[in-house]
Amino acid sequence: MPTDPLTLMGFGTGAVVIIWLIFSVVKKVVGIAIVLALAAGGWFLWTNPQHLAPIIAYVRQYTG
Repeated sequence: MPTDPLTLMGFGTGAVVIIWLIFSVVKKVVGIAIVLALAAGGWFLWTNPQHLAPIIAYVRQYTG
């Protein structure tokens, strides 16, 4: 592996770019997973109103 400063700076820059790409993709995947989980939870509560009533009662305890 070359040890001259320019090559090492290039490796460092490349590593930063790759890490940035990985984290941006992971962030987007996590965001999509959260939206899908909320949608699935909403669908579950919409199709099973017997589970929705206790949640509404719990929320009303704190909101009036």
